[in-house]
This record gives sequence, C-alpha cells and structure tokens, in this order.
Amino acid sequence: MPPKVTDTRSPAEPLHAVEEETAAAARKVVASYAENFFDGVTLMCMLGVEPAGLSYKKVYAEYADTIAPKKTTKRSKKTTKKATKKATKKATAKKTTKKATKAAKKTTKKTTKKA
Repeated sequence: MPPKVTDTRSPAEPLHAVEEETAAAARKVVASYAENFFDGVTLMCMLGVEPAGLSYKKVYAEYADTIAPKKTTKRSKKTTKKATKKATKKATAKKTTKKATKAAKKTTKKTTKKA
C-alpha cells in the first residue's frame, strides 16, 4: 500500500516562511506600481498581502477626510438666479394666501352682519 499523502509532506512551518517571502515580494511590487499610499494599501488588501495590523477601514476613513470636498462660498450665476426665483415665488405665494384669508374674513363678517 502506498504511503499517505500527509506522510510525504513536510511540516507546515516552511510553507508559511515561503508565503511570507512571497507576500513581502508582492508588497514591493505593489509599492512600486502604486501612485500614492492609499492606492498601495488598496492593492495590497485586494491581493491579500497586507502587512499584519494594517486596517483598510482605518486608512480609508483617514483618506476620505482628506479628500472631502470643501465648501465654497462662491455661487455660480445659475444657482443665484434659481435661488432668487424660488424666493420670489415663495414671497408671492405668501402674499396671495394672506390676501385670500383677509378677503374670506371680510366676507364672513359681512354675512354675519347681514344675518
């Protein structure tokens, strides 16, 4: 009977050493091709060769804070025109509702006086 496969294999420790060497070499290649730190971390995590203790979520959170769009105080002409149109529409709508309520009150007063 032939020997079992597990009997002919070497222990697992040398396999881990080879994996670490391969991962280190892959990290060097990724670092050479990455355009920035975040790009390198993303590629390493995608390939599964990130160093121990590296958390993609933490790196992404820091990166998102740095690239967050800053609020600008300048408005374009179109946005200012739209804003003024909306404001005038609201103002005229309020005026017409006030006039309508005043007219309704007057008519109710006249009908109550006549009755």
